Amino acid sequence: MKILGEKSLSSKVIVGLNILFTIISIVDIVVLSVIIKIIKHIVMGENIQNNISDLIFFLMIVSTGIIALFIIYQFIKIFKNLKRDILFCEDNAKSLNVVSYSCFIISALYLVIAIFIFSIMRNLVGNYICAFSIILMIIFVVSGVGIKILNEIYKKAIEYKEENDFTI
Repeated sequence: MKILGEKSLSSKVIVGLNILFTIISIVDIVVLSVIIKIIKHIVMGENIQNNISDLIFFLMIVSTGIIALFIIYQFIKIFKNLKRDILFCEDNAKSLNVVSYSCFIISALYLVIAIFIFSIMRNLVGNYICAFSIILMIIFVVSGVGIKILNEIYKKAIEYKEENDFTI
């Protein structure tokens, strides 16, 4: 199977990323509607403590979802360049850099979620959610570091390509 160009693996990945982008957008919209309901309950003065903790939790989910959409958008840009046989360009390096920093931001948000859940919920479910948040934080830190290293390698490849282009 072809990896680059039209009717290749990269064009199929673009379709999958567009579907994922749509799904995450829908989930974000649903969570935003839940946030609006929670704000309405807070304004009405109904069970304020639980509603505020729910509000903070859902805001963190929406913020990580929005950053995830941004990451997916960057990957769509990269794969569109691959589809057009544009491999070593500065745009791809910039997109990888944005993705790595976005991973670090998401990991920081999951750390905040873990600390928040640990301080609010001191039961078995809270411990599981806290552990899950810490695992996600570690995954995004490792991903961010890996993508940052890949970005540096990619920048060197661009530099070597430009030197080679000048030589020929």
